[in-house]
Amino acid sequence: MNETYARWFRASTPYIRVHSGRTFVVMLGADALDSDNAVNIVHDLALLHVLGVRLVVVHGANIESDGPVTPSRLADIQAAAATARSKLESLFTTGIPLSRLRDRHIPLASGNLVTARPIGVGDGVDQMAAGTVRRVHVDVIRDLLGADSVVLISPLGYGATGATYALRVEQLAAGIAGDLAADKLIVFDAARRIADRSDLNTAELKQLRATWDHDDRTARRLDALQEACRRGVPRAHLIGFDEDGILLRELFTAEGAGTQVSDGDYRVIRRAGPADAGAITELMRPLEASGALATRPADLVERRIESFYVAELDGAITGCCALFPLDADAAELACLVGGDAVGPRLLDAVEQAARASDLRRLFALTTQAVDWFLEHGFAKTSVDTLPVDRKALYNYRRNSHVLVKELQP
Repeated sequence: MNETYARWFRASTPYIRVHSGRTFVVMLGADALDSDNAVNIVHDLALLHVLGVRLVVVHGANIESDGPVTPSRLADIQAAAATARSKLESLFTTGIPLSRLRDRHIPLASGNLVTARPIGVGDGVDQMAAGTVRRVHVDVIRDLLGADSVVLISPLGYGATGATYALRVEQLAAGIAGDLAADKLIVFDAARRIADRSDLNTAELKQLRATWDHDDRTARRLDALQEACRRGVPRAHLIGFDEDGILLRELFTAEGAGTQVSDGDYRVIRRAGPADAGAITELMRPLEASGALATRPADLVERRIESFYVAELDGAITGCCALFPLDADAAELACLVGGDAVGPRLLDAVEQAARASDLRRLFALTTQAVDWFLEHGFAKTSVDTLPVDRKALYNYRRNSHVLVKELQP
């Protein structure tokens, strides 16, 4: 248990440093606020605040602006928004229970931070008090964040004449994230991930929209992720609201727990350099201890560093692998460390490098990851098919499975 915690803390430390001082806009819909996990979500948001993240929390209400908003419906939306805001204020007031930070006061700031205008007439129907964002008072919000407050924004906006308008929480969150030049937009949803993917670019998300089964509410949230990225927000996240700790896993682990969306490919796969040898050794060490990887001394990694590739995310090394030539036609994929998000990208990089060297076959030896290799185009083979020099080094005590992939030119 202590070893597991130590490994987790070492791996999360780079993210703690990277996120400190950054601005995150977090959207909590009415469904998230009504979930059994709402208390834990707010406690984790409080922890982010203590770690130096600047938080803007945009919350929904049980009654939403769907279609024309009559005066009576506007009153109901205002009441529901006030109830949601009060709940959040109450939960943030508890600080971080069960820790020495339970007495840490986390101030919330809210008010007329969004100027709105009416949607007007759509398809011949007057939408009445349904509104859209006209202006986000960015300078005021930044001043509040600089004063160490969490900024809380309700799904309501106010017109220049004093009129009140009901706003779509998804559009509001995306608009604030864009205008504020936030580093992240984080959206909680009933779905834990988008099509079981840990990361997507906006083009891939657009394609998945046609095939992934989702309801109208989730569809609006996907629109918000895309809109935020279109407006320059580097990363947008969709995560589930029903699992304790999912926000921390998404932000402080390489694999995450939800789906991260960006305009481009934010994970860098590159050849390793001498400065990466220590990180590669540390990545492999837990898998070597478990028997998943054959043990390789640190000095071997240093001597053969030109054969290694690394996956880099936010300046941290999150995965690695090696391409060891075996003969004129074949090479071995070895030292692969990376989950569902990183592993396939490393494999693609290695295959491209192998083809560029006119190699035709890629071997892999594994004790525990046969299914993963089969899913990625490898086929089982025998030890006898290995090139002569590699066959001579085969460790029969480990009894590794041998797999091969034929590379197309």
